[in-house]
Amino acid sequence: MNLWRALWGWAKGLQQQPLFANAGYLLGIEALNSLAGFAFWGLAARLYAPQEVGLAIAVLSAVSLISGIAGLGMGVGLVRYLPETSAPTRLLNTTLTSCALMGILAGSGYLLGISLWSPTLAPLQHSALYAAGFVSYVALSTLGTALKMAYVAHRRAGYSLAYAGLVNAGRLGLVGPLAGLGAVGLVTATGAAVLLAGAVGLWGFMPRLRPGYWPRPALSWADMQATVPYSIGNYVGGLLAQSTQTVMPLIVLETLGQEANAHAYVALLLGGLLASPGAALAGSAFAEGANVPCELDSILGRAATLGLAITVPGSLWIALAAPWVLRLFGADYALEGAGLLRWLCLAAPLAVIKSIYFSMLRVNKQVGRLIVSSVVFATATLGLSAVLMPVLGMAACGIGLLGGNGLVAALAVGQVISGERVRSFARSV
Repeated sequence: MNLWRALWGWAKGLQQQPLFANAGYLLGIEALNSLAGFAFWGLAARLYAPQEVGLAIAVLSAVSLISGIAGLGMGVGLVRYLPETSAPTRLLNTTLTSCALMGILAGSGYLLGISLWSPTLAPLQHSALYAAGFVSYVALSTLGTALKMAYVAHRRAGYSLAYAGLVNAGRLGLVGPLAGLGAVGLVTATGAAVLLAGAVGLWGFMPRLRPGYWPRPALSWADMQATVPYSIGNYVGGLLAQSTQTVMPLIVLETLGQEANAHAYVALLLGGLLASPGAALAGSAFAEGANVPCELDSILGRAATLGLAITVPGSLWIALAAPWVLRLFGADYALEGAGLLRWLCLAAPLAVIKSIYFSMLRVNKQVGRLIVSSVVFATATLGLSAVLMPVLGMAACGIGLLGGNGLVAALAVGQVISGERVRSFARSV
């Protein structure tokens, strides 16, 4: 009984600290997205043919990739600069307007050249309805990402959790009724859910967060001049890091086929769940560090310690139970994906270190180092995966992620050790 009281007191103490409270909400988002993702794709695996599931995954991955490109890192810039600006409403509207416009432009550009970079998705180009839906989905996804970062910038990540809840409830509610539409039904279910969440997020959540706020189109040159250089650097780094999630399914699709893409995607979802504590704590550490930069070392240290304390035991358990966990999606998923999932278990603790390191670079505005580290991560991950996939199959995705995360973790440890030596030398002088 005393042990339970001690644990409850420890948990309440963490909840009262902004770093861990907001990290809890962000972790809740990751857990909600992953668990709802398992439910969504589990239903899809039973209601849709594997070829339809694989095709829908490719479309949704393309939307994630293009919306990541369109965002220009403006959401990250919002987190870093909103605490400093004298015109927060104007900065918010400028960021949201820029993201929506860039989503439309990027989605249209992707469709124009789709036969070059993803021939399997070329039918999107042949239907005005499909093309308009795809571009709208990209714009909504880009805007939604900026909205969630706006909540984090206000240190109120609970609204981001509510936004994620709306998206997941909407797509789960539609996956069954739209089953007769095949792959189009899966994409439509997710796109409609994002539309619902975006409307509530703009006209419902933001006025609660910032009384008197009303979304209006705005493009302030002063705000863009201040934030865009920083945002672009983070955009490049974030895009490179995100490419392992968005490009990987496209590589699997073109190399191994639609069924293998479905099997690999489920394992990658589980791998993302393992790395989610580190991602959540890194996101909260970034927001906290932007508000109190003088405490950054302490914030990052606490975030890394708790992230590894959660991730390492979870990775060990999932590695042992991989076939049984994947069997929830079907025997074929367990047979084909267990090896990949075990490689992802090895990579997860290194992903925590990478995420915390990237937050340190963002708060310190070390954009050049962030880009270099992201290039190392993306090149190693995608390069190893592409080279090894024809020989090792989908397990190559896990080996690539292990290599990419490992290299960046080594860079992080090296920079920390180097910084400690410099500080020690300065104290001795």
